Amino acid sequence: MNTEKIIKNNFIKTIISEDQAIGIYEAELFWKRRPKDVFEVILSEEIKHEEELIGFIQSRGWSLTRAQNLLMILNRLSGWFIGTALSVLPRRLCFFFHYLAEKQAANGYNDLMTGIEKPNSPKWINSTNIKSEINKIIESETLHSEIFKKLMN
Repeated sequence: MNTEKIIKNNFIKTIISEDQAIGIYEAELFWKRRPKDVFEVILSEEIKHEEELIGFIQSRGWSLTRAQNLLMILNRLSGWFIGTALSVLPRRLCFFFHYLAEKQAANGYNDLMTGIEKPNSPKWINSTNIKSEINKIIESETLHSEIFKKLMN
């Protein structure tokens, strides 16, 4: 059964994943990883994705638990660790890992969309614009993966 609690937890899980991605790009920019312009654009888009998801859960009256807030902090820190590690890798290998991660992010949003499109989803899901926003995010994450695929070559 696709309850509101499951939908909420899926949104929060996605927000926490975005937080890790933000940490990764922040670290790479901190270490002056190139191509800086690509990392800056993608970082700003990842921040926007997270803000949109947080705005949605807040509009539903949902809030993050202390454990979820702590997990966000830990994921941001792990993102910094991963981003630092990626910064010392050869560029092509770094881009390969970004390609895989962005592809996985798009798949995560596809899973989120599949979950909210189930016939037994609450009716309020259909009355919001969250589906169109998630579709835009899926397109954005897919574009990010394609950018890194091109950078590998």
